Amino acid sequence: MTAFAILTKLYPIFAYREGKAIPGHGLIVSYLCNAHHGGGEEHAHQISKHLVGLGEELTYVTTLCPHSHAPFLCPDLSELERFEASCGYPIVRIGNRFLGYGRWFTPSAVLNQFRLLRDLYAVVRRMQPQFIIVNQGVFLCAACWIISKLARVPVVQIVHHLHATMGQGVRGRVRRTLARFAFRAVDVNVCVSKATERDVAEFADTDRVKTAVISNAVDLDAVDAWRSDDGVGSEAMRLLRERGYTEKPGPVILTVARLEENKGIQWGIRAMPKIMAEFPEARYVVVGDGTYRSQLKSIADSVLPDRQQGSVVFLGRVSDAEKYTLYEACDLFVMPSSEEGFGLVYAEAGAFGKPSIGCDVMGVPEAIAHGETGLLVPPNDADAVAEAVLRLLRNDEERARMGAAARKRVESMGTWEDRAKQYQQLIGELMAKRRRRK
Repeated sequence: MTAFAILTKLYPIFAYREGKAIPGHGLIVSYLCNAHHGGGEEHAHQISKHLVGLGEELTYVTTLCPHSHAPFLCPDLSELERFEASCGYPIVRIGNRFLGYGRWFTPSAVLNQFRLLRDLYAVVRRMQPQFIIVNQGVFLCAACWIISKLARVPVVQIVHHLHATMGQGVRGRVRRTLARFAFRAVDVNVCVSKATERDVAEFADTDRVKTAVISNAVDLDAVDAWRSDDGVGSEAMRLLRERGYTEKPGPVILTVARLEENKGIQWGIRAMPKIMAEFPEARYVVVGDGTYRSQLKSIADSVLPDRQQGSVVFLGRVSDAEKYTLYEACDLFVMPSSEEGFGLVYAEAGAFGKPSIGCDVMGVPEAIAHGETGLLVPPNDADAVAEAVLRLLRNDEERARMGAAARKRVESMGTWEDRAKQYQQLIGELMAKRRRRK
Protein backbone atom coordinates (compact mmCIF):
# COMPACT_ATOMS: atom_id res chain seq x y z
CA MET A 1 0.00 0.00 0.00
CA THR A 2 1.42 3.40 -1.00
CA ALA A 3 1.87 6.32 1.37
CA PHE A 4 -0.96 8.16 -0.39
CA ALA A 5 -3.25 5.14 -0.02
CA ILE A 6 -2.53 5.06 3.72
CA LEU A 7 -3.21 8.79 4.02
CA THR A 8 -6.47 8.34 2.11
CA LYS A 9 -7.63 5.84 4.71
CA LEU A 10 -6.56 8.01 7.64
CA TYR A 11 -7.54 11.49 6.42
CA PRO A 12 -10.60 12.22 4.22
CA ILE A 13 -8.84 15.30 2.78
CA PHE A 14 -6.78 12.91 0.66
CA ALA A 15 -9.83 11.13 -0.77
CA TYR A 16 -9.56 11.02 -4.55
CA ARG A 17 -12.07 12.56 -6.89
CA GLU A 18 -13.24 10.05 -9.43
CA GLY A 19 -13.76 11.22 -12.97
CA LYS A 20 -13.79 10.20 -16.59
CA ALA A 21 -10.31 9.39 -17.87
CA ILE A 22 -8.86 12.04 -20.14
CA PRO A 23 -6.24 10.80 -22.62
CA GLY A 24 -2.94 12.62 -22.60
CA HIS A 25 0.76 11.88 -22.76
CA GLY A 26 1.87 14.91 -20.82
CA LEU A 27 0.74 17.56 -18.35
CA ILE A 28 1.69 21.20 -17.96
CA VAL A 29 0.82 22.36 -14.44
CA SER A 30 0.52 26.05 -13.54
CA TYR A 31 -1.29 28.18 -10.96
CA LEU A 32 -2.56 30.39 -13.82
CA CYS A 33 -3.35 30.03 -17.53
CA ASN A 34 -2.58 32.61 -20.22
CA ALA A 35 -6.03 34.18 -19.88
CA HIS A 36 -4.32 35.92 -16.92
CA HIS A 37 -1.77 37.70 -19.16
CA GLY A 38 1.68 37.28 -17.66
CA GLY A 39 5.07 36.51 -19.19
CA GLY A 40 5.27 33.16 -17.39
CA GLU A 41 1.76 32.23 -18.46
CA GLU A 42 2.53 33.26 -22.06
CA HIS A 43 5.59 30.99 -22.11
CA ALA A 44 3.62 27.99 -20.80
CA HIS A 45 0.73 28.71 -23.19
CA GLN A 46 2.92 28.95 -26.29
CA ILE A 47 4.85 25.81 -25.39
CA SER A 48 1.60 23.92 -24.82
CA LYS A 49 0.06 25.11 -28.08
CA HIS A 50 3.10 24.29 -30.17
CA LEU A 51 3.79 20.94 -28.53
CA VAL A 52 0.24 19.97 -29.51
CA GLY A 53 0.99 21.29 -33.00
CA LEU A 54 4.02 19.01 -33.10
CA GLY A 55 1.82 16.00 -32.40
CA GLU A 56 2.15 15.70 -28.62
CA GLU A 57 -0.93 14.94 -26.53
CA LEU A 58 -0.93 17.50 -23.76
CA THR A 59 -3.27 18.79 -21.07
CA TYR A 60 -2.90 22.04 -19.16
CA VAL A 61 -3.75 21.71 -15.46
CA THR A 62 -4.50 24.92 -13.59
CA THR A 63 -6.64 26.24 -10.75
CA LEU A 64 -10.18 27.56 -10.59
CA CYS A 65 -11.13 31.20 -11.06
CA PRO A 66 -11.66 33.61 -9.46
CA HIS A 67 -8.80 33.23 -6.98
CA SER A 68 -9.91 34.03 -3.46
CA HIS A 69 -6.82 36.04 -2.46
CA ALA A 70 -5.93 37.53 -5.86
CA PRO A 71 -9.16 38.31 -7.77
CA PHE A 72 -7.37 41.15 -9.59
CA LEU A 73 -5.50 38.51 -11.59
CA CYS A 74 -8.61 36.87 -12.96
CA PRO A 75 -10.48 37.74 -16.16
CA ASP A 76 -14.25 37.47 -16.25
CA LEU A 77 -15.76 34.07 -16.94
CA SER A 78 -16.70 34.90 -20.54
CA GLU A 79 -13.07 35.77 -21.28
CA LEU A 80 -11.96 32.50 -19.71
CA GLU A 81 -14.45 30.59 -21.83
CA ARG A 82 -13.26 32.31 -25.02
CA PHE A 83 -9.66 31.53 -24.16
CA GLU A 84 -10.32 27.87 -23.41
CA ALA A 85 -12.28 27.49 -26.64
CA SER A 86 -9.42 28.84 -28.77
CA CYS A 87 -6.16 28.03 -26.92
CA GLY A 88 -5.52 24.81 -28.86
CA TYR A 89 -5.21 22.33 -26.00
CA PRO A 90 -7.47 20.90 -23.29
CA ILE A 91 -7.52 22.59 -19.87
CA VAL A 92 -8.38 20.85 -16.61
CA ARG A 93 -9.16 23.09 -13.64
CA ILE A 94 -8.73 21.63 -10.18
CA GLY A 95 -10.68 22.78 -7.13
CA ASN A 96 -8.31 25.28 -5.59
CA ARG A 97 -8.85 29.04 -5.64
CA PHE A 98 -5.99 29.88 -3.28
CA LEU A 99 -2.70 31.34 -4.53
CA GLY A 100 -0.97 32.14 -1.24
CA TYR A 101 0.49 35.65 -1.55
CA GLY A 102 2.28 35.49 1.77
CA ARG A 103 -0.42 33.57 3.66
CA TRP A 104 1.38 30.23 3.73
CA PHE A 105 0.97 29.56 7.44
CA THR A 106 -2.68 30.35 8.06
CA PRO A 107 -4.88 27.27 8.65
CA SER A 108 -6.81 27.91 5.43
CA ALA A 109 -3.56 28.19 3.44
CA VAL A 110 -2.20 24.91 4.78
CA LEU A 111 -5.53 23.20 4.12
CA ASN A 112 -5.63 24.52 0.55
CA GLN A 113 -2.09 23.35 -0.17
CA PHE A 114 -3.03 19.83 0.94
CA ARG A 115 -6.15 20.00 -1.23
CA LEU A 116 -4.01 21.06 -4.17
CA LEU A 117 -1.68 18.11 -3.59
CA ARG A 118 -4.65 15.74 -3.42
CA ASP A 119 -6.30 17.14 -6.55
CA LEU A 120 -3.07 17.05 -8.54
CA TYR A 121 -2.52 13.43 -7.59
CA ALA A 122 -6.10 12.60 -8.62
CA VAL A 123 -5.47 14.12 -12.07
CA VAL A 124 -2.14 12.31 -12.49
CA ARG A 125 -3.61 8.98 -11.38
CA ARG A 126 -6.54 9.38 -13.79
CA MET A 127 -4.55 10.57 -16.81
CA GLN A 128 -1.32 8.59 -16.32
CA PRO A 129 0.96 11.10 -18.08
CA GLN A 130 4.38 10.25 -19.42
CA PHE A 131 5.86 13.54 -18.24
CA ILE A 132 4.98 16.63 -16.17
CA ILE A 133 6.06 20.22 -16.86
CA VAL A 134 5.62 22.64 -13.95
CA ASN A 135 5.35 26.37 -14.58
CA GLN A 136 7.40 27.80 -11.71
CA GLY A 137 5.89 27.73 -8.23
CA VAL A 138 7.70 26.60 -5.08
CA PHE A 139 4.95 24.48 -3.51
CA LEU A 140 3.52 23.49 -6.89
CA CYS A 141 6.86 22.10 -8.03
CA ALA A 142 7.44 20.24 -4.77
CA ALA A 143 3.96 18.73 -5.00
CA CYS A 144 4.49 17.63 -8.59
CA TRP A 145 7.82 16.04 -7.68
CA ILE A 146 6.21 14.01 -4.90
CA ILE A 147 3.47 12.88 -7.26
CA SER A 148 5.93 12.13 -10.06
CA LYS A 149 7.80 9.74 -7.78
CA LEU A 150 4.61 7.78 -7.28
CA ALA A 151 3.80 7.92 -11.01
CA ARG A 152 7.43 7.28 -12.02
CA VAL A 153 7.51 10.00 -14.67
CA PRO A 154 10.03 12.80 -15.28
CA VAL A 155 9.34 16.35 -14.07
CA VAL A 156 10.58 19.51 -15.79
CA GLN A 157 10.35 22.86 -14.00
CA ILE A 158 10.15 26.12 -15.99
CA VAL A 159 12.10 28.77 -14.05
CA HIS A 160 11.38 32.37 -15.04
CA HIS A 161 13.42 34.04 -12.33
CA LEU A 162 14.61 33.64 -8.77
CA HIS A 163 13.05 36.06 -6.27
CA ALA A 164 15.62 38.31 -4.67
CA THR A 165 13.92 37.76 -1.31
CA MET A 166 11.66 34.95 -0.15
CA GLY A 167 10.62 36.52 3.11
CA GLN A 168 12.03 36.69 6.60
CA GLY A 169 11.85 34.42 9.62
CA VAL A 170 10.26 30.99 9.53
CA ARG A 171 8.29 31.68 6.36
CA GLY A 172 11.42 32.72 4.48
CA ARG A 173 13.36 29.68 5.65
CA VAL A 174 10.56 27.34 4.61
CA ARG A 175 10.26 28.93 1.16
CA ARG A 176 14.01 28.83 0.59
CA THR A 177 14.15 25.20 1.72
CA LEU A 178 11.28 24.23 -0.57
CA ALA A 179 12.79 26.13 -3.50
CA ARG A 180 16.21 24.54 -3.02
CA PHE A 181 14.57 21.11 -2.73
CA ALA A 182 12.58 21.70 -5.95
CA PHE A 183 15.61 22.81 -7.94
CA ARG A 184 17.58 19.78 -6.83
CA ALA A 185 14.78 17.23 -7.12
CA VAL A 186 13.31 17.78 -10.59
CA ASP A 187 14.83 16.12 -13.63
CA VAL A 188 15.62 19.44 -15.34
CA ASN A 189 15.16 23.14 -14.51
CA VAL A 190 14.41 24.90 -17.80
CA CYS A 191 15.53 28.54 -17.40
CA VAL A 192 14.35 31.35 -19.66
CA SER A 193 17.76 33.07 -19.62
CA LYS A 194 21.40 32.33 -18.93
CA ALA A 195 21.25 34.69 -15.96
CA THR A 196 18.41 32.67 -14.44
CA GLU A 197 20.40 29.47 -15.02
CA ARG A 198 23.33 30.96 -13.12
CA ASP A 199 21.05 32.07 -10.28
CA VAL A 200 19.49 28.61 -9.98
CA ALA A 201 22.86 26.85 -9.91
CA GLU A 202 24.18 29.26 -7.27
CA PHE A 203 21.04 29.07 -5.13
CA ALA A 204 20.79 25.27 -5.30
CA ASP A 205 24.40 25.12 -4.11
CA THR A 206 25.21 21.75 -5.64
CA ASP A 207 26.81 20.47 -8.81
CA ARG A 208 24.03 17.92 -9.16
CA VAL A 209 21.31 20.43 -10.10
CA LYS A 210 20.29 19.96 -13.74
CA THR A 211 19.55 23.01 -15.88
CA ALA A 212 18.88 23.96 -19.49
CA VAL A 213 18.16 27.29 -21.17
CA ILE A 214 15.09 27.61 -23.39
CA SER A 215 14.41 31.30 -23.81
CA ASN A 216 11.26 33.21 -24.68
CA ALA A 217 10.07 34.18 -28.14
CA VAL A 218 7.41 36.44 -29.64
CA ASP A 219 4.61 35.38 -31.98
CA LEU A 220 5.65 37.68 -34.83
CA ASP A 221 3.03 36.22 -37.18
CA ALA A 222 0.28 37.40 -34.81
CA VAL A 223 1.93 40.81 -34.43
CA ASP A 224 2.35 41.32 -38.18
CA ALA A 225 -1.18 40.08 -38.93
CA TRP A 226 -2.55 42.57 -36.43
CA ARG A 227 -0.45 45.44 -37.85
CA SER A 228 -1.71 44.75 -41.36
CA ASP A 229 -5.40 44.77 -40.29
CA ASP A 230 -6.45 48.40 -39.88
CA GLY A 231 -9.94 47.41 -38.76
CA VAL A 232 -8.73 45.50 -35.70
CA GLY A 233 -6.54 48.38 -34.57
CA SER A 234 -9.30 50.94 -35.10
CA GLU A 235 -11.79 48.93 -33.07
CA ALA A 236 -9.25 48.42 -30.27
CA MET A 237 -8.53 52.16 -30.20
CA ARG A 238 -12.27 52.89 -29.99
CA LEU A 239 -12.52 50.61 -26.95
CA LEU A 240 -9.49 52.27 -25.36
CA ARG A 241 -11.07 55.71 -25.82
CA GLU A 242 -14.18 54.46 -24.03
CA ARG A 243 -11.95 53.50 -21.12
CA GLY A 244 -10.45 56.97 -20.89
CA TYR A 245 -7.46 56.69 -23.20
CA THR A 246 -7.02 59.68 -25.53
CA GLU A 247 -4.82 59.70 -28.60
CA LYS A 248 -1.47 61.19 -27.88
CA PRO A 249 -1.01 64.95 -27.72
CA GLY A 250 2.67 64.31 -27.01
CA PRO A 251 5.09 61.42 -26.48
CA VAL A 252 3.65 58.24 -24.94
CA ILE A 253 5.66 56.11 -22.52
CA LEU A 254 4.21 52.63 -21.99
CA THR A 255 4.48 49.96 -19.29
CA VAL A 256 2.74 46.57 -19.48
CA ALA A 257 3.10 44.62 -16.24
CA ARG A 258 1.43 43.22 -13.16
CA LEU A 259 1.20 46.06 -10.68
CA GLU A 260 3.67 44.81 -8.10
CA GLU A 261 6.36 46.73 -6.27
CA ASN A 262 9.26 44.88 -7.90
CA LYS A 263 8.11 45.92 -11.41
CA GLY A 264 9.44 49.42 -10.65
CA ILE A 265 6.49 51.38 -12.05
CA GLN A 266 6.80 53.78 -9.11
CA TRP A 267 10.16 54.92 -10.50
CA GLY A 268 8.58 55.64 -13.87
CA ILE A 269 5.91 57.74 -12.14
CA ARG A 270 8.50 59.59 -10.04
CA ALA A 271 10.43 60.34 -13.24
CA MET A 272 7.47 62.11 -14.84
CA PRO A 273 7.94 65.62 -13.33
CA LYS A 274 11.46 65.78 -14.76
CA ILE A 275 10.29 64.40 -18.11
CA MET A 276 7.35 66.81 -18.28
CA ALA A 277 9.58 69.79 -17.54
CA GLU A 278 10.93 69.25 -21.07
CA PHE A 279 7.97 67.47 -22.67
CA PRO A 280 4.88 68.91 -20.94
CA GLU A 281 2.47 66.86 -23.09
CA ALA A 282 4.12 63.52 -22.29
CA ARG A 283 1.98 60.74 -20.86
CA TYR A 284 2.83 57.59 -18.98
CA VAL A 285 0.36 54.78 -19.78
CA VAL A 286 0.34 51.83 -17.36
CA VAL A 287 -1.38 48.59 -18.40
CA GLY A 288 -2.09 45.84 -15.90
CA ASP A 289 -3.50 45.26 -12.44
CA GLY A 290 -2.23 43.96 -9.14
CA THR A 291 -1.74 44.40 -5.42
CA TYR A 292 0.31 47.62 -5.81
CA ARG A 293 -2.25 49.63 -7.80
CA SER A 294 -3.52 51.82 -4.96
CA GLN A 295 0.04 52.65 -3.86
CA LEU A 296 0.98 53.63 -7.41
CA LYS A 297 -2.02 55.94 -7.65
CA SER A 298 -1.04 57.52 -4.34
CA ILE A 299 2.50 58.07 -5.61
CA ALA A 300 1.16 59.71 -8.78
CA ASP A 301 -1.06 61.99 -6.68
CA SER A 302 1.86 62.96 -4.45
CA VAL A 303 4.51 63.71 -7.09
CA LEU A 304 2.38 65.38 -9.77
CA PRO A 305 0.68 68.77 -9.37
CA ASP A 306 -3.05 68.97 -10.07
CA ARG A 307 -2.53 70.26 -13.62
CA GLN A 308 -0.44 67.17 -14.46
CA GLN A 309 -2.61 64.50 -12.81
CA GLY A 310 -3.83 63.21 -16.17
CA SER A 311 -0.30 62.53 -17.39
CA VAL A 312 -0.24 59.09 -15.69
CA VAL A 313 -2.99 56.82 -17.01
CA PHE A 314 -3.90 53.47 -15.41
CA LEU A 315 -5.80 51.33 -17.91
CA GLY A 316 -6.00 48.09 -15.92
CA ARG A 317 -6.34 44.82 -17.82
CA VAL A 318 -6.61 45.06 -21.61
CA SER A 319 -7.23 42.60 -24.42
CA ASP A 320 -4.43 41.47 -26.73
CA ALA A 321 -5.77 43.74 -29.48
CA GLU A 322 -5.75 46.73 -27.12
CA LYS A 323 -2.25 45.86 -25.89
CA TYR A 324 -0.99 45.67 -29.48
CA THR A 325 -2.63 49.04 -30.21
CA LEU A 326 -0.79 50.61 -27.30
CA TYR A 327 2.55 49.09 -28.34
CA GLU A 328 1.99 50.57 -31.80
CA ALA A 329 0.98 53.98 -30.42
CA CYS A 330 3.75 54.44 -27.85
CA ASP A 331 7.09 56.09 -28.46
CA LEU A 332 9.04 53.87 -26.09
CA PHE A 333 8.56 51.13 -23.52
CA VAL A 334 9.66 51.40 -19.88
CA MET A 335 9.68 48.79 -17.13
CA PRO A 336 12.37 49.49 -14.49
CA SER A 337 11.85 46.14 -12.76
CA SER A 338 14.23 45.10 -10.01
CA GLU A 339 13.57 41.36 -10.59
CA GLU A 340 13.24 40.00 -14.11
CA GLY A 341 14.48 36.67 -15.41
CA PHE A 342 14.17 37.91 -18.99
CA GLY A 343 11.25 40.29 -19.50
CA LEU A 344 9.05 39.09 -22.36
CA VAL A 345 7.39 42.51 -22.61
CA TYR A 346 10.67 44.08 -23.74
CA ALA A 347 10.71 41.65 -26.68
CA GLU A 348 7.02 42.36 -27.38
CA ALA A 349 7.77 46.09 -27.59
CA GLY A 350 10.69 45.28 -29.88
CA ALA A 351 8.36 43.36 -32.19
CA PHE A 352 6.59 46.68 -32.77
CA GLY A 353 9.88 48.47 -33.42
CA LYS A 354 9.99 50.27 -30.07
CA PRO A 355 13.07 50.64 -27.86
CA SER A 356 12.86 49.67 -24.19
CA ILE A 357 14.24 50.97 -20.92
CA GLY A 358 14.84 48.42 -18.17
CA CYS A 359 17.16 47.81 -15.23
CA ASP A 360 20.56 46.19 -15.42
CA VAL A 361 19.50 43.20 -13.32
CA MET A 362 19.20 39.42 -13.75
CA GLY A 363 18.30 38.47 -17.34
CA VAL A 364 17.20 41.89 -18.59
CA PRO A 365 20.49 42.49 -20.47
CA GLU A 366 19.60 39.40 -22.54
CA ALA A 367 16.35 41.11 -23.58
CA ILE A 368 17.70 44.68 -23.96
CA ALA A 369 21.08 45.28 -25.60
CA HIS A 370 22.20 48.52 -23.94
CA GLY A 371 22.74 51.29 -26.48
CA GLU A 372 21.51 49.09 -29.33
CA THR A 373 17.87 48.10 -28.68
CA GLY A 374 17.27 50.28 -25.63
CA LEU A 375 18.85 51.50 -22.43
CA LEU A 376 19.66 49.88 -19.09
CA VAL A 377 19.55 51.87 -15.86
CA PRO A 378 20.23 51.09 -12.19
CA PRO A 379 17.24 49.80 -10.20
CA ASN A 380 15.27 52.06 -7.84
CA ASP A 381 16.46 55.28 -9.48
CA ALA A 382 13.85 57.72 -10.80
CA ASP A 383 16.48 60.19 -12.03
CA ALA A 384 18.18 57.49 -14.12
CA VAL A 385 14.81 56.52 -15.63
CA ALA A 386 14.06 60.16 -16.42
CA GLU A 387 17.46 60.70 -18.09
CA ALA A 388 17.08 57.56 -20.21
CA VAL A 389 13.57 58.55 -21.32
CA LEU A 390 14.69 62.09 -22.12
CA ARG A 391 17.67 60.83 -24.10
CA LEU A 392 15.37 58.83 -26.39
CA LEU A 393 12.66 61.48 -26.63
CA ARG A 394 15.17 64.18 -27.57
CA ASN A 395 16.64 62.18 -30.42
CA ASP A 396 14.09 60.81 -32.91
CA GLU A 397 16.82 59.29 -35.05
CA GLU A 398 18.39 57.34 -32.18
CA ARG A 399 14.98 56.17 -31.00
CA ALA A 400 14.09 54.93 -34.48
CA ARG A 401 17.47 53.21 -34.86
CA MET A 402 17.09 51.39 -31.55
CA GLY A 403 13.51 50.43 -32.40
CA ALA A 404 14.58 48.93 -35.72
CA ALA A 405 17.42 47.05 -33.99
CA ALA A 406 14.96 45.77 -31.37
CA ARG A 407 12.75 44.37 -34.12
CA LYS A 408 15.72 42.61 -35.75
CA ARG A 409 16.75 41.20 -32.39
CA VAL A 410 13.28 39.72 -31.86
CA GLU A 411 13.34 38.23 -35.36
CA SER A 412 16.67 36.56 -34.54
CA MET A 413 15.29 34.99 -31.34
CA GLY A 414 13.49 32.24 -33.24
CA THR A 415 9.88 31.15 -32.91
CA TRP A 416 7.77 29.52 -30.24
CA GLU A 417 7.72 26.42 -32.42
CA ASP A 418 11.52 26.33 -32.17
CA ARG A 419 11.20 26.50 -28.38
CA ALA A 420 8.59 23.72 -28.34
CA LYS A 421 10.93 21.51 -30.37
CA GLN A 422 13.61 22.06 -27.71
CA TYR A 423 11.15 20.94 -25.03
CA GLN A 424 10.14 17.95 -27.16
CA GLN A 425 13.76 16.87 -27.54
CA LEU A 426 14.46 17.38 -23.83
CA ILE A 427 11.40 15.38 -22.78
CA GLY A 428 12.25 12.61 -25.25
CA GLU A 429 15.73 12.31 -23.75
CA LEU A 430 14.32 12.18 -20.20
CA MET A 431 11.77 9.50 -21.10
CA ALA A 432 14.42 7.40 -22.86
CA LYS A 433 16.63 7.70 -19.79
CA ARG A 434 13.76 6.51 -17.59
CA ARG A 435 13.11 3.54 -19.85
CA ARG A 436 16.76 2.48 -19.67
CA ARG A 437 16.56 2.49 -15.86
CA LYS A 438 13.62 0.06 -15.79
